[in-house]
Amino acid sequence: MSQMVYKAGGNEVIWSIKCSYKIINDDEVEQHLSDGWVDHPHKMLNPAEPEPEKKSTRKKKADNDESNNEV
Repeated sequence: MSQMVYKAGGNEVIWSIKCSYKIINDDEVEQHLSDGWVDHPHKMLNPAEPEPEKKSTRKKKADNDESNNEV
C-alpha cells in the first residue's frame, strides 16, 4: 500500500498550504517522518499560528436593534 507525505515550502498548494508531497510505500513512512515530512497537511502549520481564516461575506449584525426614534 502507499501513503502521501508532505513537507512545507514547495510549489504545490494543498488545503491552502504551499508544500511538496510524495507518494511512498508504507514501509518508508517512519523514515520520511523522521526526516521532517508529515503524514497530514495540517501538521505543517505552526501550532502557534492560527489556521488561515476564510473571509466572510456576511455583514455583521447590528449591536443594537432598537431604532433611534425616541419621542
